[in-house]
Amino acid sequence: PPSTWEGGYMGKKDEEGGIVAILALVREDIIKDRATAKQAEDDAEAKYQKMKTEAEAQVKTLEGEITEMEGSIGSKEADVEAAETDISGKKDELGVVMKRIKDAQPGCDFVTVNFETRLKARQVEKDGLVEAKAILSGAKFDESP
Repeated sequence: PPSTWEGGYMGKKDEEGGIVAILALVREDIIKDRATAKQAEDDAEAKYQKMKTEAEAQVKTLEGEITEMEGSIGSKEADVEAAETDISGKKDELGVVMKRIKDAQPGCDFVTVNFETRLKARQVEKDGLVEAKAILSGAKFDESP
């Protein structure tokens, strides 16, 4: 048979390092990726802690405001109840006054209807008193009607 190669197998001499060099590159890439991932994780942890601290502070602030507003609501409800009681009392007073006015109305109507008649009667009475005073003082009047 014919010989296919001359000399013994020498391997690939042009490529330096071969598989070992490739594995070394893979190892370096893994180390870089781990460092990048570690840095990203540390940044994310720092952002999370900052956000958590801010959120807790905001929750405390809002809880304080809620407590304050609940106290304010209680105060306002008491004010409303007092105002409603006051209004009820005022309505009762108004009812009494309105009843008194209604009870007095017939007398007022009598005065209104009979005002002119009473005015004329009062004027006649005043004239009679003036005349009586004059007579007692010695004045004389004609007896003609």
